[in-house]
Formats: sequence, C-alpha cells, structure tokens
Amino acid sequence: MEMKHLTLLLSLFSFSAYTASPLVALASSPSDGQSPSSSEGQPPQTVSKIPSNVNPKLKKICQEVNHPTECVTTASPFLGETADISPVTVLQAEIEAIDSQAKEALAKATKLAADPTTSKTITFPLNICIDGYKAILKNKQAILDAISKRDADELNMELSSNVDHISQCEDAFEEAKINSPIPELHSLLGKMIFNSINIGVDMVDFEDKN
Repeated sequence: MEMKHLTLLLSLFSFSAYTASPLVALASSPSDGQSPSSSEGQPPQTVSKIPSNVNPKLKKICQEVNHPTECVTTASPFLGETADISPVTVLQAEIEAIDSQAKEALAKATKLAADPTTSKTITFPLNICIDGYKAILKNKQAILDAISKRDADELNMELSSNVDHISQCEDAFEEAKINSPIPELHSLLGKMIFNSINIGVDMVDFEDKN
C-alpha cells in the first residue's frame, strides 16, 4: 500500500506541473454548469453533469475521478452493453480510449511536423510530443498485462509513466514559449490519463477476491 501511495504522489506532482501551464488551463477551463473544486495535493476536480442515462455503476466510478464527464464519455464506447462494470473493467476501457486518443494525436502531430509550412519552432516540441504519444501507445500492453497479472505496483508504475510522457510534451511547448497546435486533443488525452490513475490507484484492489 505504501508503494501505491508513493507512486500516486509522484504522479500527482508531475501532473500538477502539467495542469499549471497556461495552455492546459485554457484548454481545460470549466464550461457552463461546471465549477472547479480541489482537495489537498490534487489538481482541481472538474465537477460537471453526467447524463442521466449512464449506467449507475459507471456513474458511481466516474464521479470519483478528477474529470467525471470525460470518464463517462471516453470509457463508455469501450464497454459492452452487458459488461460487468467494475473499477477494473472501466480502467481497461479507459486504457483503450487513451490508446485511441493517442493515435489521433500522433496522426495530427506527425502530419503537422511533416508539413513544410510548419515552423521549425513548432516542429521541435511537436517531435517531443510525437515520441511521447508513441510511448503511450507502446505502454498500453504493459498496463493491460499488469491488470491481467493483478500486479498493483507494476500497474501504478506504468500508469504513472503516461503522465511523464504527456508532461514532457507540454514542457517542450512551454520552453519554446509557444502554444501547441493541437491543444484540445492534448488536453483531453491528459484528462483521460489522469482519470486512469484515479481509477487504477484509488479504486482497483487486486486483494479483493470478490
């Protein structure tokens, strides 16, 4: 348990730095009907309305993460209608959603980086993001394997590494003092990754045999 909490604290520190940037703050600003709240040591939680027709078990799980609406909307397509909703199955669905979002971000970033009209000032940080998106895609199987093996320490480590990859991308644009050309894609991916940590660290309990 101590290892789980240490991993979470390290992930929170990394993600807090990531969410503090002007780009992410702008891209993830609460919309109408949303109001931010915060708890000690965690980034602000997005409080928003979840559709009333959502599976009650999924709703209960997603209400506990930092970005509830994104949890529901991104995990739902990867959960079958008859799926047994639990923290593990929702985490697996969110990992599939992260994979899909990372592929979309990678395709867009790769296209922009290869465009001869794209400034070299933008191309350099884009290439760092491209490496990060590739690493996130590669990391998918390691996360699923850790779930399959019921290895909590490995799961937490692999989930946390995704935070590092997304943060390095953001840092590259901050250092270049320019905005990302794909802020919405990047911001949503970051929210999904942090939701996966909320679920994987706080809710998944491999010691529970029920």
